Amino acid sequence: MEAQTPRPRLLAAGSNARGQLANGSDDDSHTFKECRFKEGALPPDTHGILQLATGANHTLVLMEFGDGQRELWGCGDGRKGQLGPEYMGQLTEFTPISMPLYKTYASQGYTCCLIAAAWETSYLVLKSPSRPDVVISMGSNDFGALGVGTKQATATSTVISFDHLTIEGRSINSSELVVESIIAGPRHVVLHLRPVFSNEHILVGWGLGRHGQLGDTKIVNCDRPCIISLDVSADPVQIYSLGLQHTVACHQSGRTTAFGSNKKGQLHKMDSWGRIRQVGCTWNGTYLLVDDDENTLLSMGSNAHGQLGRELQGGENEVTVGPVEFTLSHDGKLASLRSFACGSEHVMAVVSPSGSSDREVWGWGWNEHGNLGLDHTDDVPKPTKIWPAGGHAVDGKPVQVWAGNGTSWILLQT
Repeated sequence: MEAQTPRPRLLAAGSNARGQLANGSDDDSHTFKECRFKEGALPPDTHGILQLATGANHTLVLMEFGDGQRELWGCGDGRKGQLGPEYMGQLTEFTPISMPLYKTYASQGYTCCLIAAAWETSYLVLKSPSRPDVVISMGSNDFGALGVGTKQATATSTVISFDHLTIEGRSINSSELVVESIIAGPRHVVLHLRPVFSNEHILVGWGLGRHGQLGDTKIVNCDRPCIISLDVSADPVQIYSLGLQHTVACHQSGRTTAFGSNKKGQLHKMDSWGRIRQVGCTWNGTYLLVDDDENTLLSMGSNAHGQLGRELQGGENEVTVGPVEFTLSHDGKLASLRSFACGSEHVMAVVSPSGSSDREVWGWGWNEHGNLGLDHTDDVPKPTKIWPAGGHAVDGKPVQVWAGNGTSWILLQT
């Protein structure tokens, strides 16, 4: 008997006002439901989902197929052009995103390798082995989100230029830039760039900057890419995350750098950390995964909805840093934290119980839209197991989670 090929399945729960959960409706879902694709479930030759990005009411997924081909699919709100010019309405199931500009580059051997989404704007990074990287933006231009220097909203997908940038008076040749990563918060975007022929690393951003989230409090809105004043050449940024009004970076050495608003204590004691290997941001909070035996997850910032995942002795307005309080296993040991994802004001985590290779999904924080999939809309102040849970018909091992604006996503391997 021929063995079955493992097949991925994508589940979603939470806010669904414009069909961004891709479950065939525009009603909020308080439990995890399988996402629908244009032909039903995930196409049978789907190898995996490489990335998932969420805006206010739209979702993008970058899919990889068995032959190595990659495709961009999307769903939800497309009224601002964030799903490309072909879909200016609403999609309640994932559909391949096609646009003339993307087709032009694809014909030249380009492949979509990175995606990101701001509030109502989408970003694609295209790569080709023998050509310079290309960054495309589409959708709303609120706060200069498109990064193309125009003040008017446009639904036309556009290539972002970096030719105006300089480092110590030297012009940057954008044809020699490699885009290492792109991350978008609701209102600002940051890219990690590296020139091909040097070891220089630079962070570049645009969008809303009045709180210093682009590294300079003098910047109100930046509608074209600007260099973030952060010397990263000696200690390059390894990973970074964006909140609503703040930015947090983790360097290769394990130290952290942060800038932007600290109104909710989201940057509290940020300069004092080392041995950090992953960072995440909710809108008004920061989460640091410590490189220790316990995989300690530190949280700081707003706890208005229990999103810090721990008890505060002085009430929700107390500014503290402390570990998220996961429940001990029956042997008195902590579960092993494998990965985590931050949404608007909730957090998802993949954990393995002590002494086990099994995987579970835990979540906590804001739950107004049922985005924790627990079949209720009460906030959850402590980490709670949300998958597997009783009554779910879909089996599979969770391999990755994503968290969006009142939405949660679980990728299962069945």
